[in-house]
Amino acid sequence: MAYSVDSKANSLANGLRDELDRAERAVVNLTATNVEEYLLLLDQIEAQFATLTDNEGDLRPELGRWESLISRLQSKPEPLVAAASKAGGLAQLRRRHPPATEFWWYLDQEVTRRRTAMIRRAVTTLAAVVVFFFGGWWLLNTFFPPNPDAVKMMETTSQLDELIAQQAWAEALVVVETAQQTLPDEPELVLWEVVFSEQLGDTERAQHAMARARALLPENPVELLVQLGNQRLQVNNIEGAQVAGNEALALDPNSAQATFLLGSVAETINDIATAVAMFDRTFTLAEADNPQLAVIARVRMGNLLQRAPAMSASNEVTPAVVLTNTATITVTATVTTPVTQ
Repeated sequence: MAYSVDSKANSLANGLRDELDRAERAVVNLTATNVEEYLLLLDQIEAQFATLTDNEGDLRPELGRWESLISRLQSKPEPLVAAASKAGGLAQLRRRHPPATEFWWYLDQEVTRRRTAMIRRAVTTLAAVVVFFFGGWWLLNTFFPPNPDAVKMMETTSQLDELIAQQAWAEALVVVETAQQTLPDEPELVLWEVVFSEQLGDTERAQHAMARARALLPENPVELLVQLGNQRLQVNNIEGAQVAGNEALALDPNSAQATFLLGSVAETINDIATAVAMFDRTFTLAEADNPQLAVIARVRMGNLLQRAPAMSASNEVTPAVVLTNTATITVTATVTTPVTQ
């Protein structure tokens, strides 16, 4: 019976990985013919995670891939919305596949919100004719984004993953420089320049790159710091990730993303109690506005509790630090010193 249960769990996990592969490949080439199937695939992946929550297997690699995919859809919803528009629109697809409650079924509303905010800002500074011209240009670029850029980023990310595993920082920086010739204003690439320069001890270059990143995203300092912390964590710069997470939390004490980052830092240094507390707080902060992050945090917390059964006897853990709205964590490790934020 145990063998049967394990086999079933392994089969479900393998199926989840296959579905993640399909979703990652398809996200850069969404069209009117495949967007409906893609939305249903996302529903199926989320259902798979829910099914596997009670399993004792380690889903952290799969959760990391799912987080990246979700983040891409949230930051760049336009390609999916444009493809859905050619297939009759997301509203029609929602009616066709009830209950359609997940955020990807409502990305058209997010795109509309962003358009409205941009047009409102433009109206206050430009004449009516200029506003009309700018709005037409913006809509054209929104509905027909340059797919080659997305493909280039996917290829670059794949190369960087391999070089990071090899700790080949100089080679990774060359890959970033090459990609920047095509995508000079891509914040993710500029942050990679920060991270790899830090790993190579080039503090001056890291500081200049950080200034460029801030200039590219002046309205999103918290999101910028969270992304920086996540990328530092990928190269095992634990102290740098902690610094970025604490700075983000200082700017926004209720940032679910910053809290989640600090939970990941604590998990990396095996501070299970703090990690569980941080993931629990992430769930509370994200439950209303970011249910996907809330689910991921709950699953991560469940995995940690399985690794520490003695602490989870009553489903409560006493954190290693006192958590407040401005909670920070401190780590001790031999790592690359981060640049001044």
